[in-house]
Amino acid sequence: GRDYEDQTYLAKKTTALDLLRERNRLKRTHRETPDKRSAFVIGLPAAVHMVEDMQLWERFFGLLGIATLSSEASGKAAKEGKKLSQAEFCAPIAAMHGHARWLIQHADYVFMPIYLENKYKDGRRQYCYYTQFLPALTAGMKEEDEGRFLRPVIKYLYTPFHTKMQLYRMLQSIAPGKWNFFEVASAYDRAVEFDREYRQKLRDLFTARMATKAESDISVVFVGRPYTLLSPGLNSNIPGIFRNLGIDTYFQDMLSYSAEDIAALQPLLNEIHWEYAAKILEAAEVIAASPGVYPVFVTSFKCSPDSFAVDYFKKIMDLHGKPYLILTLDEHDSSVGYETRIEAAIRAFTNHHDQQLMPLPQPITYLGLNPKPAGSLAGKHVLFPNWDHITCSLLTATLKREGYDAYLLEETDQTIRQSLRHNSGQCIPLNAIAESCMVFIRKNGLNPANCVLWLNRSYLGCNIRLYPHHISQIFIEQGGGMEHISIYQGDITFSDISMRAAKNAYFAYMLGGMLQKVVCKIRPYETKKGRTDKILSKSIKVLADAFMGKRPIEMTLIEIVSQFEWIEIAGSPRPKVAIFGDLYSRDNRVMNQDLIAYIEAAGGEVVTTPYNEYAKMIAASYFRKWFNEGKYLDFLTGKALLMAMSAMEKNYSKILGRILDQPEHSYDDEPAEILARYNISVENTGESMDNILKIHYIMKHYSDVSLLVQASPALCCASLITEAMKTRIEQSTGVPVVSITYDGTGGHKNEVIAPYLRYPRLGKNIESRLAVGQKGT
Repeated sequence: GRDYEDQTYLAKKTTALDLLRERNRLKRTHRETPDKRSAFVIGLPAAVHMVEDMQLWERFFGLLGIATLSSEASGKAAKEGKKLSQAEFCAPIAAMHGHARWLIQHADYVFMPIYLENKYKDGRRQYCYYTQFLPALTAGMKEEDEGRFLRPVIKYLYTPFHTKMQLYRMLQSIAPGKWNFFEVASAYDRAVEFDREYRQKLRDLFTARMATKAESDISVVFVGRPYTLLSPGLNSNIPGIFRNLGIDTYFQDMLSYSAEDIAALQPLLNEIHWEYAAKILEAAEVIAASPGVYPVFVTSFKCSPDSFAVDYFKKIMDLHGKPYLILTLDEHDSSVGYETRIEAAIRAFTNHHDQQLMPLPQPITYLGLNPKPAGSLAGKHVLFPNWDHITCSLLTATLKREGYDAYLLEETDQTIRQSLRHNSGQCIPLNAIAESCMVFIRKNGLNPANCVLWLNRSYLGCNIRLYPHHISQIFIEQGGGMEHISIYQGDITFSDISMRAAKNAYFAYMLGGMLQKVVCKIRPYETKKGRTDKILSKSIKVLADAFMGKRPIEMTLIEIVSQFEWIEIAGSPRPKVAIFGDLYSRDNRVMNQDLIAYIEAAGGEVVTTPYNEYAKMIAASYFRKWFNEGKYLDFLTGKALLMAMSAMEKNYSKILGRILDQPEHSYDDEPAEILARYNISVENTGESMDNILKIHYIMKHYSDVSLLVQASPALCCASLITEAMKTRIEQSTGVPVVSITYDGTGGHKNEVIAPYLRYPRLGKNIESRLAVGQKGT
């Protein structure tokens, strides 16, 4: 067939959809080496991250003589995928499940490479959280098919050599000795060059069209994720509607621009760690400054990263005084309802262009859009988020000891409900923190200009990275002085403040978590109700004084433990319930509707995980990641700090052991082996991976746990990934999993737990022993 080197067909095409269809028609690919022709077929799913790289992988496998099958003809993949995916994902992620299932039925193997992030000269950008875990989820749909999913790590911070080695090992696993490393490496290099030329020709086409178009004509550039717009099964024929109305349309990847063209937006782009969101905003900036060119942002319902990008996109276009259209797609493939909005948008674009309303002169100063984080906490009222009242009280006290005027924010059902008015698809904790901050300032009569909100700096594949900037946007939109609140991005370990602060912060996490553990062990069995909570309340106050340096921590802890030891307890052992999930919803009593108290009232005993134990569970995995990424200072300091603190905590553990009476737990199991049971790569990061490690150690050290409860905030990507792995978790542990999502609207979310406590399932170990006994009988 005709190759992509023949560019003449491009000149005849109008829309991005036409370009995609033509590429698909011409992809009959390349000459195969006769003696290398494969006897198997590799399926290429035409969804999510594979869409924009389809031509690269078709060329790569074609050069090696490997037959490929695309799932573009799979039909109703999105609808089928919705039945297969075990969580309420956005339409593209559901569709990928459908594409993968179709291919596993029609091909020998399914190529599902792992795309994590890309490295650039000025930084790194990550693929969406769902994309990062998709290979694990799709491979786990049916256990018997796991070996047929090919999941090499392709997009990460490794060198191209590592990518080639991953591909070579992948092919060796299915056809040993058929291709040597140099053949695989050569095919990959040629495919990459082919892909580069292909993309350049698309940019050349846009440049040529712009040079020859009539001055009175308007053009539309679609911005958004390529797999949303360029997938015929998802785009509801939106490009076709524009084509039928005679509008020349393009896709954002066809734009050509330099660093100077987006320089005014660079501070914001430095904060955007999402690969596609950054490209969307870069394209928006270029389009806003281009006469006669108008943007149409096509996004998906429930796309969390896009919920941030849409807000910034609107601000960019508004600052330039240019009209735009935003279309949100769901899993339905009907175009009904889009035509009217598209026709109205075209009239607005045409009127704007006819009136010769030129874009505003560059450069535009994005005073409100570009972030300006606080450089210091000095001289300010430091407001600290309240995700866990016990631990955060001690952390606030730690800041006070360092000389800062620190306050712990207060959170109520009302502040959480009020926060929802700021929400346009972001995670609920973000809005809850912003609202509680503003309410606290008003309630206490503070000057917003003298207030700084402390937030932790994050580099995980999660929206937490955008919390500081987006919360500042909420403050700006609120006005009334709130726009003057500054935000400080600090290290969660307090190592950026001082070594003493880092040491005390570690013990704050440890003792806060251990105090909660003591309470959960005693309170269900107390004979005089309310006494445990009363002592807990006093304990938090005196322990906070100790962290402020007013009294010795060790002596204070001895006094606290003595008071708890005097509480009279009675009753037979209750079913044990372990809670895991998002830290904010797991440990925030307001957000989770007092989950621990509900479990205890329903007849259970809660097993909690102190933060210091949590750190030990996930440490090995993150130390490896930091080493691979070249973060040697983080690797060395993190490892040294954890070792030092682990040694120093023994005195405190001994005191608490008078009540907890448990052996010292080990957390040295190989992370790769644990994660492999769930098809997760050690290169993955984020709370979903952390949850799996945590569940492993919970079951290792508490084999009598009869229920696992996942506490999640609404619109949390990591929580949905973990929820989708629920079946695999139950199969692995033999313990049921209940997922509870808190959306801030109230209601009785925790009631779903009651039946599991009334009729608890016997632990996996107990069941096996009973089975052996029955056989003996």
